[in-house]
Amino acid sequence: MDASIIDLCLSFFSWAKFRKTKGAIKLHVGLDHEGYLPTFVSIIDGKTAEIKAGRLLNFPKGRILACDRGYTDYG
Repeated sequence: MDASIIDLCLSFFSWAKFRKTKGAIKLHVGLDHEGYLPTFVSIIDGKTAEIKAGRLLNFPKGRILACDRGYTDYG
């Protein structure tokens, strides 16, 4: 599971505020390790933390996830 920031032109996508003069979205993708095909895609605004989006996802029991530090919450 990984998230990528996709830059957008803020003048065309005013709803995608990321920084003062920059627009962006975050694209979260989960890959099936057997076929390396996407099993899900989630799109959120660029400001939302990856861990917040990760908490909204439901995975089947017994699934093993490999994530980067953006999805880590030691609290």
